[in-house]
Amino acid sequence: MTVAQLTRRRRPVREPGWQRAYYWLIAVGLAAAIGVPQFVRFTSWLFSGARMASPALGLALLLALLAGLLMLLAWAGPVVSSPADVRWLVLSPLNRRWVLTRNALVLLASLTVAGLVLGSLGTAVFGRPQDVIAGVSLGIASAITAGSTAVLVQAAETRRDWLRLTVILLAVVVGALILLRPALPGPPLPLIACSAPVIASFLAWRAWQALARFPSRALLDVSARMGTLVASSFNLEPAVLTSIAEQRFWRSKRLRSRAWPTTGRLAMVRSDARMLSRRPGRLVVLAALTSLPVLVCSAGGTTSLATVVLFCGGLTAATAAAAGARWDAQHPELARLFTMKWSTTRAVMPAVLAFLWISLALILLSIAGFMPAWSCLYGLATAPSLAAGALRMARRDAINHAMPVIDLGFGGVPTGPVLWAIAGIDLAALGNAPLLLAVTPASLAIQALLSTVLLGIHLRHRRRSR
Repeated sequence: MTVAQLTRRRRPVREPGWQRAYYWLIAVGLAAAIGVPQFVRFTSWLFSGARMASPALGLALLLALLAGLLMLLAWAGPVVSSPADVRWLVLSPLNRRWVLTRNALVLLASLTVAGLVLGSLGTAVFGRPQDVIAGVSLGIASAITAGSTAVLVQAAETRRDWLRLTVILLAVVVGALILLRPALPGPPLPLIACSAPVIASFLAWRAWQALARFPSRALLDVSARMGTLVASSFNLEPAVLTSIAEQRFWRSKRLRSRAWPTTGRLAMVRSDARMLSRRPGRLVVLAALTSLPVLVCSAGGTTSLATVVLFCGGLTAATAAAAGARWDAQHPELARLFTMKWSTTRAVMPAVLAFLWISLALILLSIAGFMPAWSCLYGLATAPSLAAGALRMARRDAINHAMPVIDLGFGGVPTGPVLWAIAGIDLAALGNAPLLLAVTPASLAIQALLSTVLLGIHLRHRRRSR
């Protein structure tokens, strides 16, 4: 056998037609078995005529979902291309619109599905199943309008992030609707449903025209970010995403150098406060989310469910203020510049932000009549344990994929990602067990003692480990 025969390209072995049909039938059968019962349950709830107690709360829920869609579009691109296509096709003299047509069609299909869900949920929330066609039309038009606007903003390469400013404005409107609950007039749904597709079609046409002169710089930035996302997801290292997002944010800022008015431990507290003040949008979103427990109770949820939401929100607020501890773990030279290995002052800002978030949420719950007035003291009692959990989450190492896989009968569970995911959450849940079990004066006293002791033990352990 000659070398030419060895290197000759052979025809790929193709599967027969019956085998491909068999695979498709199995896939469609599994999808139907999983999705059809959920779809039937949703449609029965949709056409039952039940609705939320207040129309303002329903509108707040829909605006919150629309804000989440805008936030996802602002983060994802929305026009995304693979790194290989960006390097070889976008930078080539090919027609830019022809290269990006497939990406635009994928975006349009995704927006259509999102709008379908949003419109169906809107008609169910307002208890108007007879207007489901108009609601779905309005939802699809709203999603396409949001996506087309995001494409135009991405193509314009504006320095100001208009999409995130819109999300902040929607969050403020959602908070005002939840707190004030004004009497909303009945909107002319048929007129809006007829005019909204016209606006969506015009913006979609403008976005389609913008694809012909789409800037390559924006595509390079988005493709690099999405490539990092795919790589980190494939390697199961979600902590890389947080680091890359923070580095990308600080690279886009112009920071002025000036002498610090304080030194030592107070300087570290000031640095954490400055990092929080430079991201006001995050603080506004956190402030708007304090109304989420009230929304849960107003929608028919129990006080226990609102307490769980309260715990998750407080931990999220504490984690948002733990960026300094995360930088200490990733860059140990910063601690050496401060001439200290470990400082307890890194727990100050997470505890303060958790205290403010929990206290404000409990004040809203007490005003609405779902919690007693003295429950606002839980903000002070839960802050230390939430800060300890946030610091543990910020300083956790990479996922250890060498750990064993536990066979539970229905499949293997890797212990490495599981232990990485619960690191910090376990500490915060242990410190907030009295709050999660009951809201009583005795529980408040136990909560304050347990939370303080837990934070002290955590800080002492970290100091010894360093």
